Amino acid sequence: MSALPAWAGRAARPVAIGAATVAWVLSALVNNLSGWLLAGSVTAGAVLTVVAVGLPMHAERQARGRAATAEQVAEEAAAKVQLVVDDALEPLAYLIGRISDRRRWVRGRELQELQGQAKVVVLAATAEVLGADRLRACYFRLTDDRPRQLVPAGFHGRAEAPRSTFVGGTPIGDFALDLLDRRDDLFCADVQDGDLPGFQPGGHAYRTFIAVPVATEARAFGILTIDGLKVGDLTEADVAAVRVFARLFAIALNT
Repeated sequence: MSALPAWAGRAARPVAIGAATVAWVLSALVNNLSGWLLAGSVTAGAVLTVVAVGLPMHAERQARGRAATAEQVAEEAAAKVQLVVDDALEPLAYLIGRISDRRRWVRGRELQELQGQAKVVVLAATAEVLGADRLRACYFRLTDDRPRQLVPAGFHGRAEAPRSTFVGGTPIGDFALDLLDRRDDLFCADVQDGDLPGFQPGGHAYRTFIAVPVATEARAFGILTIDGLKVGDLTEADVAAVRVFARLFAIALNT
């Protein structure tokens, strides 16, 4: 026998509650109950029927709501992944391919232009695909100066150019350079927690940031950062995406 259509099942449940309640009333009348005994019996029957039939109905509605929410989340996640692929990874992979093809015999301006385009794609992708509003991505390039320095070399996102230069021999400079040397990622949930040596939170508008080395195993080029204005704009889960962009950028620079 085929199953009942979904609409028939939904329509049958209220009927079942009403029929069960009527059955309790008839049972009470057949047993010659009257007055408060009849009222109590009918009330008890109605309550028990609602518990037996109504609660499963409520649970089913909640389950349908959760399923719809989960489906929406999955669709949004799929759309976000497609956005990353279309707007970031595909053009970046194309540029890396051009750099790889040309770097064997091309040096100078053309190669630098291709690497500059790769930097623009990386900064734009990092600032725009993580979801929060008004994020800013910055690239700090490692110099050959003595002491070593990480100097601002590009940004994308909200209109606030990076001002910091991280100089070796200072607490915050040594911290950043050590991060690069160890190839470690950093997620700072709130800069006002005071966990960063030599960092002065009053001089910056952002409250949270991620810093990831732009480096291969053998060569270090700098640090890629992404920051947000509010605590919660970035999470630990965003570090992996920033790391992917930083590593691809390092491949583009590794000539």
